[in-house]
Amino acid sequence: MGHRKNISKILIVVLSLVILGGCHMVGVNPEKDRAQVVAKVNGEPILKGEVLDRLEREKALHGLTDESLNDEGNKEYVLEMKKSVLEQMITEKLLNQKTTEAGFVVTDELRQEAREEWEEIKKEVEEGLKEAGEEGQTGEGEEGAEPEERDYAKEAQEYLDGQLKSLGMSQEEYIEFIAEQKTIDKLYEKTVGHITVEESDIEEYYSEELEKQKENIALTQGKPVVLYEAPQVKVRHVLVEIPAGNIAEYQKLMDDKKEDEAKKFLDKQLQVIKGKADSVFKKAQEQDDFMALVEEENPDAAEAMKEGLTFNEENPHLPKEYLEAAFKLSAGEVSDPIATPFGYYIIKLDEKIPEKTHTLEEKKEDIKAYLDRQKQDEEWREILEDWKKSSVKKFERRL
Repeated sequence: MGHRKNISKILIVVLSLVILGGCHMVGVNPEKDRAQVVAKVNGEPILKGEVLDRLEREKALHGLTDESLNDEGNKEYVLEMKKSVLEQMITEKLLNQKTTEAGFVVTDELRQEAREEWEEIKKEVEEGLKEAGEEGQTGEGEEGAEPEERDYAKEAQEYLDGQLKSLGMSQEEYIEFIAEQKTIDKLYEKTVGHITVEESDIEEYYSEELEKQKENIALTQGKPVVLYEAPQVKVRHVLVEIPAGNIAEYQKLMDDKKEDEAKKFLDKQLQVIKGKADSVFKKAQEQDDFMALVEEENPDAAEAMKEGLTFNEENPHLPKEYLEAAFKLSAGEVSDPIATPFGYYIIKLDEKIPEKTHTLEEKKEDIKAYLDRQKQDEEWREILEDWKKSSVKKFERRL
């Protein structure tokens, strides 16, 4: 009996600890917890604290906030994110080891290249802000007032500083990161850069991809190598627009599957602006300078319309009524007012561009470069996995 009582006492103690642990009443030493080794890469440790710090810096990238990180309901998701961050850190440490072994280290020359890349990034952001600023100034401000002078270079720097801050990095740290990536690029080139595809692979890709692009021209522009360009038109237009609030109301009715009600509503809105559309159409017929009419009726769109719009019949951004009308026009012809859910369009066709099928010879180098890279990437992933199998030990339960 005494033996059984002793066992019972031990079970009670163990169960108590489990219950208390589940209620967070067992104290955990934060320093010891953070010092736990959660992975080793060729013997080099990665600590739990390092993973937690990285997750804290990058939480926004994983769709997390301070609140959601500590929410019991998110426990499983947060754990998966910790595992993801750990895997990323393992890959980084392993690649840094491999680049060093191969003799590829960060040099002043690579740092200078990285700094130049950073300046290019900043320049691109500056140009983007400038374009957006110029568009925003169209039609704004008091008549005769000079546009406000903006320091786009300063704004670009501030924007990038904000992005870096969200990653927990300074500009110099990011430049060093780019330089480190360059050593990995060199390792990649040494390891898989020699891999190339056969002539038959190129021919097979051309034949199969050309058929796909002809079957689905809407997706052609997203392809790595464009082999087929469908017939296109180049147009300019004037829009007599339905008020934005009414367009939104029509769209809501359509979203709610109330098609009949939506059609009646749209017909009513079009009737309100029909007289204006007919008047604009008459002007388009009477004057030779269509751009002058665009500037008069749609001044905010005039700058973009100078270049015109070029598209094929599967353009997803234009109403189907617009597309059908545009492709029926002859060069120089102006359409009747075309009713759409946005209002009436008066379209002038500038040019018809015939279809074009690129030959294998024209695209061979582009296809080869694309397929080579695909094959190299595939081999690189396999090699990386092999390195991990022989070099990495993970202790994910400690996360």
